[in-house]
Amino acid sequence: MRNLFFRLYLLLILVFVGLGWSLDQLYEYASESEEVLTDLDLHKGTLLLLNRELARLPAESRKIYMQALSPSFGYPVSLLSPLQLEQQLAQAEQTLSESQQLFLQQGGQVSIIDDGSGLSWFLQIQGGSQEVIVLGPIKLVAEGDSTLFSAVFLIILALIVFIWVWPLSKGLMTLTKAAQSFGEGDFSTRASADVARPLKPVVMRFNDMAGRIQRLIRSHKELSHAVSHELRTPIARIRFAMEMTRELPDSDKREHYFEAMNENIEELDGLVDELLTYARFDREEPKLDFEPYPIDALATEVVTRFEMIETECSFEVIANSTNPITADCDHDGISRVLDNLLRNAIRYAKTSVQVSVTEHDGWVSIAVEDDGPGVPKANWDSLFEPFVRLDKSRDRNSGGIGLGLAIVRRYMEWHNGNVSIGDASIGGAKFILSWPLKHHD
Repeated sequence: MRNLFFRLYLLLILVFVGLGWSLDQLYEYASESEEVLTDLDLHKGTLLLLNRELARLPAESRKIYMQALSPSFGYPVSLLSPLQLEQQLAQAEQTLSESQQLFLQQGGQVSIIDDGSGLSWFLQIQGGSQEVIVLGPIKLVAEGDSTLFSAVFLIILALIVFIWVWPLSKGLMTLTKAAQSFGEGDFSTRASADVARPLKPVVMRFNDMAGRIQRLIRSHKELSHAVSHELRTPIARIRFAMEMTRELPDSDKREHYFEAMNENIEELDGLVDELLTYARFDREEPKLDFEPYPIDALATEVVTRFEMIETECSFEVIANSTNPITADCDHDGISRVLDNLLRNAIRYAKTSVQVSVTEHDGWVSIAVEDDGPGVPKANWDSLFEPFVRLDKSRDRNSGGIGLGLAIVRRYMEWHNGNVSIGDASIGGAKFILSWPLKHHD
C-alpha cells in the first residue's frame, strides 16, 4: 500500500509538471513573434519623439540632452556613434546582422532581443546624422527569478498533492491492515473510522460486512452446537420408543409409545423450524411490507387465536386511546413477534396474560405481561441472545431452544425499533415492543 501511495504521488507530480511545461512551451511558441512585435511597438513612439526632439537641438547639445533625459525613463537612453554602438553590443556579445544594418541605414527601427540574458535594445538613426538613438539595454525577463518562481511553484504543487494524497493512502493502508487481520481469522477486527472523508463510506461498509460475517460465523457455531445437543434428545427418545414397540405384544402399550414418538417428532419439527428460521434471518433480511395498520386490532387478532386454545388462561387487551392506534408495520412480522411473546407468557403464566397497546411521542408500544415467576434482573441483557434459556429443563419439556426472543429482537431491528424486558404490574415478566409510528427506510 505504501508503494501505491508513492506511485500515485509520483504520477500526479509528473502529470502536473509535464502538463504545465507543455502548456508553457506551447504558449511561448505561439506568442514569440507577437511578443517581439509588441516590444518594438511599445518603443516605436518613444524613438520617433526622441528623434524629433533631437532634430531641434544643435549637434553638440544632443548627447548632453540624452544623458539628462535618461534617468526619467528607468532604463538607459543614449546617442551613440556607429563605433560606440558596435562596442556596446560587443560587450553584451550581440551584433547587428547585415539586414538589420541596412534597415537601420534606411531609417527603420531595429530591435535586438537576447533570450539568454533577458536584455533588449531598440535602435534608430537620428535624422540628419549617422548617430544612433539607443534605448537599452532593457531587462525584459528576469531569468533567474523565473527559475526560482518555477521551483517554488513546483514545491508548493508537490506539497498540495502530498496533503491531498497522503490521508487517502493512510486510510487505505489502515483498511488493508484491518482486512488482512480479518482474513487471518481475527473476526473482531474493525477498521478505524478516523480516515479521510472520501474513505469513510468504504470503512463503514467494511465494518458492516465484518460484523455480519462475525455474526454469521457465531450463528453457525451456535447452530451446530444446538443441532448436536438439542436434536439428539428427541431422536434418542424416538429410537427408544421404536425399540419398545417391537418387543411389546400389548397393542395399548404400543399405542402409548406411538403417541410418544409422535410428540417427539412434533418437538423435533418445531426445533428444526426454529433453527431454519433463525439461520435464514442471519443469511438475509426478509422482504417486509410496511403499511399503516391498527395495532390494537392486530393485538386483539393474535390474542383471540390463543383464547380459543388456552382456556385455562385469561387474556386482556388494553389500549390507552379510544381511537385506533395506527402505525406502519409488517403485519405478518408483528403478528409473529406477538405470537412468540404470547407463547412465552403462557408458558410461565399462572392464570393471566395482559396485552397493552400505547402511543407516545411518535412511537407505538405493545407490552405483554404475565403473572408468572418473572425474570431475574441479572438476566435481562442476555435473554435476547440466541440459544439462551433461563430454565433449560423447563424449556426442554415445553419446547424451544432459546431462539424465540432472538427472532423477536431481529424483527424489531428491521422495524427500527427495540424490545425490552421489565417487571409486570401483575407480578411476572413484561416484554415491551416499541417502534416508530412512521417507518423510514
